[in-house]
Amino acid sequence: MIFNQITRSLQKNLRALADPSERLSTGKRINKPSDDATGMSRAMDYKVRIDENNQYMRNTDDAYSFMEYADTVMSSATSSLTRAKELAIQGATDTQSPESRVSIAKEVAHLRDEMLALANSKMRDRYIFSGYKIDTASFDTSFNYQGDSGEMDVMIDRTASVAVNVPGDTAFSSGGKTFMKTLDDLYVALMADDVDGTKGTNGIQNAITELDNDIDQVANVRADIGARLSYLDKQKTNLEDRSYTFREFLSNTEDADITESVSEIAKAELALQSLRQSGVKIMSQSLLDFLG
Repeated sequence: MIFNQITRSLQKNLRALADPSERLSTGKRINKPSDDATGMSRAMDYKVRIDENNQYMRNTDDAYSFMEYADTVMSSATSSLTRAKELAIQGATDTQSPESRVSIAKEVAHLRDEMLALANSKMRDRYIFSGYKIDTASFDTSFNYQGDSGEMDVMIDRTASVAVNVPGDTAFSSGGKTFMKTLDDLYVALMADDVDGTKGTNGIQNAITELDNDIDQVANVRADIGARLSYLDKQKTNLEDRSYTFREFLSNTEDADITESVSEIAKAELALQSLRQSGVKIMSQSLLDFLG
């Protein structure tokens, strides 16, 4: 009976030592469901929400990258259109000779080709201005739009999404005419020495008006992109704050109190040492000691 009692007491003290030791080694108060079933359920929910939030943050970063790149492209388009307008105004003056207008036309041709390259910009092997047709070049060499009007939405929260693209028929067209076509018409007018359209072309002066409309259209597109970028910035801040809150909740739920665990281990070791000492003393006695 004494032996069995000592054995049970040793096992009890070893268990009392094992639990805080596990908490100390893992840093967690909950290591198995029996530690705290309700707490473990809450911890699992917090972990799911943290993982979900992390995915939304990755989506937000991805969307921001695409929109920021689109804004860079549209900024370059503004520069090209502004330069083309300067050349058109220069070419429309009476002091220009047919030869000088041909020289201006050559630069306009470069701007036209540059605009086509901008309209067919790619990011991560995706044509960013082709709508849903991300594998198809946005415009062909005749300046015809080959994409569609689809806007690809990305989830950035459980109930929120944002479009990460601007279709090319919006970004590079004004009044039903592409920017490349406007530049090509200007090129043709300059080559034909046609200022007012009386020589069978669209005319240099008409191109100036169309370029003004194109520049306004780019400004509208960039304003829309800027609004989306601002929204994504705010959303990322909200997601980061939310993740911090969930991690704090998770820590409060499952993390162990290290000081308390160390104190419990010290108490359990002291009790175990006392039990060993008393057990050795008792077990060394014989039946005659008890009978005496």
